[in-house]
Amino acid sequence: MQSRLKDPLPPLGEYGLKRGIKPWMANLIAIGGIIGSAYFIGSGYLVSQLGPSVILLYAIGGLIIYTVMQSFAELLVNVPRQGNFISYSAEFISPTWAVGTGWSYWFNWCAYIPSEAVAGGIIMHVFVPAVPVVLWAVVFLIVITLLNLIHVGGFGWIESSLAIVKIGHNVVFCVIAALIVFGVIGTAGFIGTSIAFPPNSDLYSDIFPAGAFVLITNLAIILVNFQGSEIVGLAAAETQNPEKTVPKACRQVVHRIVRVDIIPIILLILIIPFAEAGISDSVFSMALEKYGFAEIGAVLSFIVLTAAFSCANSGFYGAVRAMYGLSLEGMAPKIFSRLNRNSVPMMGTLITLAVCWLVLSLWWFTNGEGELYLWLLSVSAFTGAICWISICWAQVVFRKRIYERGYTDADIIAPAPLSPWLPVLIGVVLEIIALIVLAFNPDLSGSLYLSVPVVFMPMIIYWIGRKTGKIRGIKYRNPEEKSFEELFPDKRTPGQ
Repeated sequence: MQSRLKDPLPPLGEYGLKRGIKPWMANLIAIGGIIGSAYFIGSGYLVSQLGPSVILLYAIGGLIIYTVMQSFAELLVNVPRQGNFISYSAEFISPTWAVGTGWSYWFNWCAYIPSEAVAGGIIMHVFVPAVPVVLWAVVFLIVITLLNLIHVGGFGWIESSLAIVKIGHNVVFCVIAALIVFGVIGTAGFIGTSIAFPPNSDLYSDIFPAGAFVLITNLAIILVNFQGSEIVGLAAAETQNPEKTVPKACRQVVHRIVRVDIIPIILLILIIPFAEAGISDSVFSMALEKYGFAEIGAVLSFIVLTAAFSCANSGFYGAVRAMYGLSLEGMAPKIFSRLNRNSVPMMGTLITLAVCWLVLSLWWFTNGEGELYLWLLSVSAFTGAICWISICWAQVVFRKRIYERGYTDADIIAPAPLSPWLPVLIGVVLEIIALIVLAFNPDLSGSLYLSVPVVFMPMIIYWIGRKTGKIRGIKYRNPEEKSFEELFPDKRTPGQ
């Protein structure tokens, strides 16, 4: 099996995207893509709603993304496709579902990119109150657009460099917060767990200050904090040595989530009362300012700007590549898979940019940046989760098909652990539950009026088009890609 897939993604040349992303960049992109404003600012909302139980929510989210990334790695190296999870959805689930998956993923980023721009505006407004938040958001989108019109090598260098800055933010916060907890620095002396769990208080009420059901209704929002992990898979067609680099980057995601994401949240809970958290600034900066470290808090707030910019940049990349994949599969106009001289899908870039501006214009129909920010995050959570569900679903079907052709787990490169139970129960069922209970969160339920149509309307249009013959569904695939039957020829003896 290993020799059969020795070079599963050959040089693409004139047929597709260039391999400008180096292995070390892929590793940084895998973790950097999940550290955005939803973590630094959105976590303030979650902490204010959940208190210490936000740690449990992050742990559940980490388990989900671990399951998704292991399933994705298995598909990427065993059945390499430039169209990525859109191609997998079409090949292993159905073309109609793939249309909904691809377009919803594209719109996921079209909602998330403006949310990051708004987050950047919120932070800049703290520094320069005279300038409106919306003006900063406009500046963010302009810069992101210019960067995504250059060669992919520019994306790899910029995104991996910004990932280092974001990781550095969390390391600095962890060190300072730990010293505050033990009373080494700060103005409060030894704190320990007294803020999260006050003496002589009810433990259940401390953990679930608003009840356990609130944790469930916010499950979808926590997924936004991990969105972007799949970017390393979308970048597989542009990554050097993908058969080694991609599985390694996917495996490392969960370990880095614990070190870089969950540990800072634990320390945050220990030093700031949940009622004081919010989304007016980075919740991490707010916590440090509480103990007299206003200057350091200001520096960390500025770093949040790089996080918002970085994730918006990654999101723009993912959105354009999703549209590129739809075009390759015949589910979007062929013009969206045409590349310019720098191997950038130019038309997909321009359309994505236009929709991002349109989404940002929803500002005028909301009650300010806070409401718009949370609303966009919830739209992104719903549409993005559809992609993750599809990845796990496709991986389970892939396993079933190769078993039917006489293969075993030993024939699989980078097999996902505990398949099919983990992908089905965690990657599919749990995520579906998270999307359903979103309707019971009064702050977020309104987003369903946009999220649900974005997922299912493309499916309906495609299905009707195929039935009437107006949509032919002809694939426009890189001729160097091998079919599933070529990759896994039937090993069974006749009559078996």
